[in-house]
Amino acid sequence: MFARRVLAYRLTFAGLAFVILFFALLPFGSGEGGVPGPELTVCLICAWVLRRPDYVPVWLIVPLLLLDDALLMRPLGLWTLIVLLLSEYLRRRVDHAEALPFWSEAGLVASCILAAFLANHLALVLLFAETPPLIGQGLHALATIVFYPPVAVFSQLIGVRRLAPGELDSLGTRA
Repeated sequence: MFARRVLAYRLTFAGLAFVILFFALLPFGSGEGGVPGPELTVCLICAWVLRRPDYVPVWLIVPLLLLDDALLMRPLGLWTLIVLLLSEYLRRRVDHAEALPFWSEAGLVASCILAAFLANHLALVLLFAETPPLIGQGLHALATIVFYPPVAVFSQLIGVRRLAPGELDSLGTRA
């Protein structure tokens, strides 16, 4: 029963990531000079890792992000590595973030998202790769930060809640 519920949430996470990727691939983007949209997959990963880290294991995150990199024509593996490091940092902070009010959690995630975008830009510069304009990347990071609270609320509504005191996750640990 418990394992089926975890599997159902993992499939839900993968399905949501595929839907986000599908809409990212549709041709009604911002075009030249438009405001870039948010990285909703990153918002989803952050929200779910801080609430139920057992629902989003590394082996589920990596292939989804690599597929995003390949289909969205980003440098293969760079954004995946950065988001994986971000998710593992947040995974280690679950016990500390549990006591935080929601807006402090949002601030923590916002700082992590900003650091991820800066790390991505810095890596591209150091590798002499073509870099998008810094103002565009800043707007992209800002859009991602702004969309984190609605994604977190949506996750809460579909049942991805923090563990209650004394409750164990699917791995038999506190979190």
